[in-house]
Formats: sequence, C-alpha cells, structure tokens
Amino acid sequence: MSPVSVIIVSYKVKHYIEQCIDSVFRSVPDAQVIVVDNNSGDGSVEFLRERFPGITVIANGSNVGFGKANNQALELADSPYVLFLNPDTVVGEGTIPRCIEHLDGNPLTGACGVRMLHGNGQFALESRRSIPTPSVSFCHMAGLGRLFPNSRRFARYHMTFLDKDRDCGIEVISGAFMMVRTELARALGGFDESFFMYGEDIDLSFRILLTGYTNRYISAPIVHYKGESTVKTSYRYAKVFYDAMLIFYNKHFGKYSRLFSLFVRITVFVRKIITFAGQNLLAGRRKFVQEKKPCLFVGSMENYIRVQALIPSSKFLCELTYAEKCGSPEVDEPLLDGKKAVVFDTSAFEYDKIFEWMYRKAESGRLLDMGLFNPANGHLITKDEIL
Repeated sequence: MSPVSVIIVSYKVKHYIEQCIDSVFRSVPDAQVIVVDNNSGDGSVEFLRERFPGITVIANGSNVGFGKANNQALELADSPYVLFLNPDTVVGEGTIPRCIEHLDGNPLTGACGVRMLHGNGQFALESRRSIPTPSVSFCHMAGLGRLFPNSRRFARYHMTFLDKDRDCGIEVISGAFMMVRTELARALGGFDESFFMYGEDIDLSFRILLTGYTNRYISAPIVHYKGESTVKTSYRYAKVFYDAMLIFYNKHFGKYSRLFSLFVRITVFVRKIITFAGQNLLAGRRKFVQEKKPCLFVGSMENYIRVQALIPSSKFLCELTYAEKCGSPEVDEPLLDGKKAVVFDTSAFEYDKIFEWMYRKAESGRLLDMGLFNPANGHLITKDEIL
C-alpha cells in the first residue's frame, strides 16, 4: 500500500497536470494518483489514461466544482494519507516525504501544508493563513496586515510575522497542497460542496481544528502557477472568489451582529468589483505591452539545442544563452546579467534544488521567471505559456 493517495482535480490543464504528476512520481514513485476531470473537453482524459496507465482517471460529464470532485476521489483513496493537489503545481522530490514523516511522528497533526512559490520563486502568502474570524478579516480587508506585516495582531491573516523557512503550526492550509489523514478527511465528510471553488480549504481546515487536531506548515517547496485553470479576468472569477468568503462567514460566524455582517457584505462587494476591474485593466496592459524576456538555459548542450528551437515560437522568451551545468542548478551572477528568465533542464537537476535556488534569488530581490524543460516530452513550461 502506498503511503499517500494524491487527488488532483483537472480542468483544461492537460500539460500542466502532466508536469504535476511527473513531479509526484519523482517524489513518491508508488503514490496512488487519482485524477478527476471536470469535463475539460480538451482530450485530457484520453491523454492522461495513455500517458499514465497506472493512475485512476474519473471523467465527469460536467464541471461539478472543486469540492465535489475531490470528494469523489476521496472515496477511492486506499492510503493512510490523502494529498489534495492542484494540477498547476510542481512538487519538490522531498516535499511529500517530509509531510508524511511529520504526520507519522505527530499523531495530533491532522493536516499539512507547504511552502508554495510563484513561478518567479517568490513566496506565496497563501502558504500560511489564520482562520478569517471577524477580527482577522477586518484587519485583512482594512489593509492593516500590509501596513504592519510583523504584527501578530494585525497580520494574522497571512501570518507574515512568522519565519518562512521554519516549520510551524498554522490554522488554514491551502487546497493547492493539503495533506490530510484519510480517516479524518472521511470522518469530516471531505470538502463542503456548497463551495463551488475557493473557500472550501479554509472550511475544511477549520473543521479539522474543531476536532482537536492541529494543522502544520512544512517549509518544503512546491511551485504553484496559481490559477492556470481559471480565467481570472472574468466577473465570474471575482464573484465566486469573494462569495466563498461570505459562505464561510455565514456558516461559522453568522451569529455576530447585523452591523458587522453588513460591513462584511459591503467590503466583499467592493473588493469583488475592484478585483474584477483591476485585473481586466492589468490584462489589457499585458496584452498591449508584451515584454520579451532574455533567458538563460541551464543543463546539457543536447537539450539546449532543443530549447533553442522552441524559443522563436515563444511570446515571452528571447535571446537564449547557455550555461552547462549538472547536479547543481546554481548559476553565477555574471551569467544572469541582463536575463529575466532561466530555463532548467529537468533531467539534470532535482526540483528541490531548482526551487530552492529560485526562492533564494527572489528573497534577495532578484526576480527571474522560471522555465522547466522536460526532455521526455519536449515541452517547455512557464507560468505564461507551454511550448
């Protein structure tokens, strides 16, 4: 029996999910992988069944939502731990084993989350969060957490007062990578299906805490491209995201005063409109100014030649240069002069080492877009495109 069942809900992310599953098997070769496809309509089901004959693929006839799809797969999990994993993630080799090790040794921990990174190595604030109680929500919506990031009182929402490099107890675990004891997940009924998308991870995290278990942040890395399967400039995205906050608030904190309830509703409505308007404005600007990014390839000469043939078709990458390295992806600063992206040969380096190098660069203020080239399928994947 595998130590972990990995559940991935897929929606129109065929090549991102291929990369995701590849990284899972690099981390845990005997993992049970269950994919639930929410009617992608892009050939994902047939592709995955052919590409990964050993995994289980459930093909839904419609998009039933994130929570319901995960619950379908939860019924089939046959491991002591279940990992709910987003398809637009890449997992470091040591990440899943570290979570399993912690859960094995700490029977009071109900679930684990990890250090999530954006495609440029930046730490994702969603890696650690507190339950959005009325006071925590007020500080977050009022912007006090941004003004006082080191305050334990005002910055509780994203817990920015904690060291990102140290394991610690947290309250909310992101549904992008959420490892839970299988029996506990089933006892709680899985995700609340009244949340179509977003918010169900907060709700499940809260219900885990209410049982007496704790939740844990493990400082092991994954990359989360974040939202490749959602159109974030749509009104529907803004509505679903912020309405999920209201569902959670009404479910768990509806007993509070009508005045505060009104404040939450007004704030959520305003944030919804601002998000929608702002993201469309930024999207329009990105389309108007499509910046080309000089990039460096790190890996073997053979694969450099293959990537060189892909670059002319890229909307974002250009001027590819070469750094021959093997074993360690660390690149000397002179080679990065003028570069805005680095493409890594995934056959030459461990994901753990790539992500750690990208993270340290981002922490030092040097932001570089990351590209991952897989020689086995010939695809180069970045946060912006698939070549």
